Amino acid sequence: MPTAYNWQYFGQNICGDLFMTINFIRAVIIYFLVIVSVRFMGKRTVGELKPHELVITILVSSVASIPLEDNSMPLAYCIIPILLFSSLEIIAAALSLKSLRFRNLLQGKPIFIIRNGRLDQKKLKEMRFTMDDLVDALRQKDVFDISQVQDAVIETNGSVSVLLKAEEQPLTPKTAGIKVEENGMPIVIVLDGKAVSEYFNEERISEGKIQLILKKAGAEESKTMLLTVDNSGNTYSIEKEKQ
Repeated sequence: MPTAYNWQYFGQNICGDLFMTINFIRAVIIYFLVIVSVRFMGKRTVGELKPHELVITILVSSVASIPLEDNSMPLAYCIIPILLFSSLEIIAAALSLKSLRFRNLLQGKPIFIIRNGRLDQKKLKEMRFTMDDLVDALRQKDVFDISQVQDAVIETNGSVSVLLKAEEQPLTPKTAGIKVEENGMPIVIVLDGKAVSEYFNEERISEGKIQLILKKAGAEESKTMLLTVDNSGNTYSIEKEKQ
């Protein structure tokens, strides 16, 4: 016959399992809520975020973590602020599209730090950019000699855009007077051994057309890691490695 201790132990197990289940459900809800909020705010990497976007991202992540740490807090205390922050970001983006003044107020303006080959040290100080920061940013743009730079701009997200001097710019078919055919961007039609009918959410490619392209490329769908095709019908494929 079960003792009082056994019943207590059984009850503790039930409560523990229930607690873990509730915790799991709360975590899943918050996870999908944050994903939906970020998707509504647009696709950007952390390095591309504007100041107001970065603030919203930090606030959303902070608010989302609180209910995970405190199970006594109702989920509504998390959901409402996240929806509010997401709505504010969408409103701010809409206003930015309509008003240049509001956009400049919210995210600032790009600033030249090198103009016509001359470094503006005053602007550099105003932006609290050290020479190390500038040289590092140029190296990330594959520029290792600052004397090659015609113009450099600090963008509103803190990144640096660089324009090389004319004599330092790479040779292109246009400057060489060579006419080249426009093939357009290659479209993925097979990925990880499966046909992809609308990779860029644009015009849908029929399964029959994909099979014809596969046949022309001499590839087999299930054995193909990647297959792309451009506007001229040129294909490129990578075969899956045998496990």
